[in-house]
Amino acid sequence: MAGTETSPATRPHLNQPDGPLHPSLLPQVVGRERELRALSDAVRRLIDYSVRHLAAPEVTAALARRIDVLADELCEFVPSDAPAKYGGIVDLATSHPHDHFQFDPVLGLYNPLALPVRMTWEPPRAVGHARFGAAYEGPPGCVHGGVISGVFDQVFNVANLKNGVAGPTANLAIDYRSPTPLRRDLVFEGWVDRVENRKVFARGRVLHDGHVTAEATGLFIRVNPETLRRSPEEHR
Repeated sequence: MAGTETSPATRPHLNQPDGPLHPSLLPQVVGRERELRALSDAVRRLIDYSVRHLAAPEVTAALARRIDVLADELCEFVPSDAPAKYGGIVDLATSHPHDHFQFDPVLGLYNPLALPVRMTWEPPRAVGHARFGAAYEGPPGCVHGGVISGVFDQVFNVANLKNGVAGPTANLAIDYRSPTPLRRDLVFEGWVDRVENRKVFARGRVLHDGHVTAEATGLFIRVNPETLRRSPEEHR
């Protein structure tokens, strides 16, 4: 209903740990953290409203034209070669979970597509706190299963990184126990179950009000960090 949305100053931030400023070590982000986050949050609001509004056709068309103009303005500042999206991590033991995935589509502080997940590291578990709105709906009133799967994948990645056994996902299996509701506080938990040579086995669950709505297992393959930085063509 119009007028019931909270203001930018008071509404809870998405993908923004540790208050209003979380310093970055990525060269293209340093000194622009607040501004990049403000831009990403504005686009996140736009995404949310775009799937919920009931504006008349002519109003919708006018809004689309205005948004296109803004996109054209921003396009002028986009370099031909995209800067690196990873790096800048000094110490895995003390770094914040979001530091590893600043432009990630699941946890990215500065990616408007990123899911509304606030990650924390609570040894031995990676914990994600989330509350999904209408843009993430699958079955009526429920979070889409693909969204849940994506969160599990990155919760496991954080657990693996913090345990020093990081590597790409080889297999991810989800058991959907019961519907996971929209607009409710959810807690994702992930931990390393065991390590067998290069194979890392992870387990996790998502809880709503203490009730497990889904469980997951994952298989990851440990690799040299330099290998992870290669392009897909270099892996062939």
